[in-house]
Amino acid sequence: MRPALPAALLIALALPLAPPAAAPAVAQAAPGCGGARDLDGDGRPDLAVGAPSATVGGQVRAGQVAVAYADGRTRWFAPATGRPHDGFGAALASGDLDGDGCADLAVGVPGAAAVRIYLGGQPELREGPLLRGGAGLGTALAVADLDGDRDLELVAGAPEAPGGGRVVVYGLRAKGVGAAKTFPARLGRAKERRAETDALGSALAVGDFNGDGRPEIAIGIPGAGHRGQGAVTVLDPLRGRARVLSQAGPVRGGPERDDGFGTSLAAADFDRDGKADLAIGVPGEAFTHRDKGAAEGAVHVLYGPSFRERGPMWNRGTKGVPGELRRRDFFGAALAAGDLTGDGRPDLAIGIPGSNAVQLLTATRSGALKPGRLLRPGLPAAAHYGLTLRITSGTLYVGAPGADSFTGALYRSTTRLPLDGRGLTAFSLS
Repeated sequence: MRPALPAALLIALALPLAPPAAAPAVAQAAPGCGGARDLDGDGRPDLAVGAPSATVGGQVRAGQVAVAYADGRTRWFAPATGRPHDGFGAALASGDLDGDGCADLAVGVPGAAAVRIYLGGQPELREGPLLRGGAGLGTALAVADLDGDRDLELVAGAPEAPGGGRVVVYGLRAKGVGAAKTFPARLGRAKERRAETDALGSALAVGDFNGDGRPEIAIGIPGAGHRGQGAVTVLDPLRGRARVLSQAGPVRGGPERDDGFGTSLAAADFDRDGKADLAIGVPGEAFTHRDKGAAEGAVHVLYGPSFRERGPMWNRGTKGVPGELRRRDFFGAALAAGDLTGDGRPDLAIGIPGSNAVQLLTATRSGALKPGRLLRPGLPAAAHYGLTLRITSGTLYVGAPGADSFTGALYRSTTRLPLDGRGLTAFSLS
């Protein structure tokens, strides 16, 4: 299970699904569509921000999503059928899901066990199909071309599904997102002890870890093990093959109670060898009081295809990392990879929400990572700056969903952006 973050940041999710909406016809592509995050077809990337605890139309924690468009507009939206505790906007992912050449937006609604697609390419998003697939569906989302057909698939985690969670891939070996293939928690773990609280699908990352030209799916299982030590499954969805990573395997450290290994994930080719590498957050990792919930936190960086750990197990006690080990820092609660320096090499941002900070690791020519700046805007303890991260076009966006009495706030690095706090605003970013 996930390390014990403050209760006010946890969304109660327990409602049945509404009937699915009919899938609309594919719209005409806007002439200027420009990439996976251009939602309005003007050729520039836009930013989607989730506020899953927002009250909408009197419905408590129904949730809302804002799109901050590149032209300066901000548009908030929510489904007309939203219900209390739906958690609309708990996860977000963007990409061309209907094949019209323009980016669309997938919105997780885990309280309704659903994912809603919004179609892009026009000045305003249009409501698309509603996807279903198991309890907690939409807790985590990712988009990638997993089968090499030049058509994107949508990956959705359902960590509350019976049997310890599941992952559903929509559109595998098919056009659009109509077809669904389900991967259960037992995949690759037939001989391991499993429990309903494993929470497989709580985090997702996609990358070509073995260099075969097709991305695989890294799936977080932060509750795996009888004491919540955690694990990660790396899945080839076409072949149905899976490999399990954990601190009981070729990774530094050892599995301990409530480590939450796999709570966060990020994939990037840090060493520029043509194969993706995987960063894994372990925010419950304890150094000073093992098995007693110290939760200073740590991050592993494993290099594909072997998933060997070349550098240290990163934490606030690592040489060169600013600060010191601190209880309940939750170092590694969020991760994001991308080029922040303009040198063409991906860097790694690590959220430390217990200290309202973000630690940057910068890439070197050798492919190793080294400590960079510590970002710390000086916020009240409850803000939880660093609980969510996103790197887009060389810019780091940081969520502080606990800010302002848990209405939430969004930052560009350490600069607060003028976006309303409506209820855990910036709990998710895309």
